[in-house]
Amino acid sequence: MKKFLHPQAALLGLSLLLGACGHSAPVEERAALTRSEQAQCLLKSGYLQVGAGLDATGRLEVDAPAAAAAQGVCAGNTAFAYGSGLYDITGVVANTSGMGWESPTQVFSGLHQRQYARAFAIASPCNGKRVMFVDSDTGMIFGAVRLKVLELIAADPALSPFYGPDNLMLSATHTHEGPAGYSHYLAFNLFHFGYDEDTFQAIAQGIYQAVRLAQANLAAHPQTGSIKLAVGELLNTNINRSLPAFQLNSQSEREQFRNARGEVIDTDKRMVQLSLVRDNGSAVGLINWFGVHPTIIGENLKLVSSDMKGYAGLGFEKLMRTDYAAPAGQDNFVAAFAQADEGDSSPNLFIRERPYPDPTRGGGKDEYESAAISGTKHIAKALELYDQGKALRGPVDYRLMFVKMDEVTVTDPVVLASLQHPAELDAPVKRTCSPVLGPSFAAGAEDGPGPATEGLSCASSPELLAAAMADFQTLLNFNPDNPTGHILPLQLVSQAALCDLSKLPPVAGVDFSCQAEKPIALPVGPPVSAEPVILPLQIFRLGNLALVGIPWEVTTMSARRIRAQLLALLAPVGVDTVVLAGLVNDYVHYLPTREEYASQQYEGASDIFGPWTLAAVQQELRKLAISLRDAVAAPSGPAYVDGVPLLIRPPYVPSDVAGLGKDFGALLTDVPASARQGETVSAEFQAGHPRNDLKIQSSYAYVEQLQADGSWKVVVSDRSPELWFVWKPTLPSPLPIDPAVIGSSTAQAVWHIPANQPAGTYRLRHDGAAQTLLLPRQAYSGVSSAFTLGAPASACP
Repeated sequence: MKKFLHPQAALLGLSLLLGACGHSAPVEERAALTRSEQAQCLLKSGYLQVGAGLDATGRLEVDAPAAAAAQGVCAGNTAFAYGSGLYDITGVVANTSGMGWESPTQVFSGLHQRQYARAFAIASPCNGKRVMFVDSDTGMIFGAVRLKVLELIAADPALSPFYGPDNLMLSATHTHEGPAGYSHYLAFNLFHFGYDEDTFQAIAQGIYQAVRLAQANLAAHPQTGSIKLAVGELLNTNINRSLPAFQLNSQSEREQFRNARGEVIDTDKRMVQLSLVRDNGSAVGLINWFGVHPTIIGENLKLVSSDMKGYAGLGFEKLMRTDYAAPAGQDNFVAAFAQADEGDSSPNLFIRERPYPDPTRGGGKDEYESAAISGTKHIAKALELYDQGKALRGPVDYRLMFVKMDEVTVTDPVVLASLQHPAELDAPVKRTCSPVLGPSFAAGAEDGPGPATEGLSCASSPELLAAAMADFQTLLNFNPDNPTGHILPLQLVSQAALCDLSKLPPVAGVDFSCQAEKPIALPVGPPVSAEPVILPLQIFRLGNLALVGIPWEVTTMSARRIRAQLLALLAPVGVDTVVLAGLVNDYVHYLPTREEYASQQYEGASDIFGPWTLAAVQQELRKLAISLRDAVAAPSGPAYVDGVPLLIRPPYVPSDVAGLGKDFGALLTDVPASARQGETVSAEFQAGHPRNDLKIQSSYAYVEQLQADGSWKVVVSDRSPELWFVWKPTLPSPLPIDPAVIGSSTAQAVWHIPANQPAGTYRLRHDGAAQTLLLPRQAYSGVSSAFTLGAPASACP
């Protein structure tokens, strides 16, 4: 089992600034919190200087006509009703693996940060319409989760009159370090040893609860107020990880975006933010969108985490003294750092000179500090934008349609006229076809390389025998600790067999003939139907902002093309800002341009419907946007078809065993009598399997402080990145499945003490549940001895 990296490096950042744990601030205080001493600490943090100079200020948006004034009864409207809610969605944190890494050797054994769903209800009294946007700390949103949430909403009389399929948008931050197994489609469960009902229910039920709280908050505050929209640059926070593909886009397109140094801007630097603050100063929350992969915390690490997006949300909420147990209806600040066009955008700023698996590639001493660095930059930009911007103006509206993506022919003359690819990449009929992954999908991306190589294409002509011999030699020398040195013999296979499959005539509706450069490696559509082919497209209009939700991971240039076309359509009715939110309502891999597809990098090999997928999406989104613009019904489409979980995880058999002569919760290793800020203290307890109780809205580990009256007050829980919960089975599983018999295990509460932690007397606590083969589940708790901290030497962490 790999060792954890040095815990000291996981310290610091805004989410460690305050000692209080989950106590909301009064309305009159919240207005000043963004300018507090703690906020000033953040703005002076050395983390903000990591990567300084990588970027320069530059152009932010595509060319578009000037937006006209909004029309209709809501033309001058700036009054919206709104509410926010958040709820714990953390699934099983032991003997599971990360959704997104797809590594059968990653085995979770604890918790770095809890995962949350953050929901926002926004209504426009001028036309009686409302929407619900949910940002979740998950790797993906799958159709099965969406259907379950809609089922729960339909059964709730407080929600069903207001929300349904058309006006509910579910978005994922795309953390790769959350437990997997919650899709009903085989492909997304395969490398995680099957479907996990516990994790599915934790996510779906938690999203529903966040929705319920957001609606209750809106209902309790029917008075209207403005919502500010601000746009700014977040620099030195993302790089393009797929430059060979990006550079195949036309020179004229690439040169449209240059920075002050004259350099081409190859990733989206925009942060678009909505700030929801009532007229009385009560801060309800913020939503921002910035495109970057949460892939700092890698597949070699074993703690469930929401990565830097979750770090930023928790950090801003801690600054605003969010109460994670606030009663329904009460204003409670919710901070959503949502995802945008992250398809080729990496947070690992130094990955080109420090390739995977170098733990410093993100700029910190290890991945946990790198997540803190990126999260701190997110928070600093959000703080800057929080008091900026102009009030949204116009109506609330929405449209949703489903498209059968494996049989779209592109005929829209506007889309066809916009294509700029070279003649050799053209086809007389531009259509999508049966879904398939190419062999370079197995290469992974630079953030987490797999066992193959990128760029395996039917257009390449390697010396087949020499390439195959070299590949086989590398295979014989495979080193699992250095996956970049392991290359499967796919060049030969792709040329000799996989490319020939595209020449076969369609059989029973299966047609690979339009996959162009992509070798046919892994079909995922009918007849296996391992992934969905009927997919949702959605647009929310929030005044002059159009939020476009699609289930792909969208590359930088693809997003620029989509935004340009939709701005041209919607500007005449008052829309001047378009956000393209990927990973929404379902999941279907990547959306590169035609030119990027041709290179068959990881992203192109993961475009399952072929080289014209982007053009097809542009065409269908134009139809949807026109229906919104013209105030007519969305185009009709096929009904969504959910999958059936064919592969189920081996059943969990509760079989905890207490240590010899020990009860569950017994203290095994104690804390020192005293400690200092900046040090790490831990206590170890006899434990049960974390699956016995997911501790939703609760915690496996706590830091408690002694009060003047002799009571102990919780000051830190395991949602905070400063307090780790680490589970240690006596017989660790080499795979992310539970063994037939669990046996004995221990749990550690590991506290990385912030430099500004107040002086006092503290202790660590672990709560859990155990279940033996013979006895029912029993809750237990264990506490460490008390230890003291002296006065902090710093006002900042």
